[in-house]
Amino acid sequence: MEQHESESRKEGVQSGIRTAYNISMGLLWTSMGVLFLGHDRFGLSVSIDPGLAAIFGGACVVYGLFRLWRGLGRRRG
Repeated sequence: MEQHESESRKEGVQSGIRTAYNISMGLLWTSMGVLFLGHDRFGLSVSIDPGLAAIFGGACVVYGLFRLWRGLGRRRG
């Protein structure tokens, strides 16, 4: 019985760590995407083609939102 409780507790801790990781990575990717999409508004200089920066920034935002969705969904279930 104690072993089952210990394993259950360990799985809970690992699930919490995965959730925190997914949320933090989601915020990081989304922020990076926003920076690439609005680099001219933020006064940043990006030395790649503006079209490529927009594509990369959009992909980062989509991936970041996916990671956030995955992390927040895991937290509920």
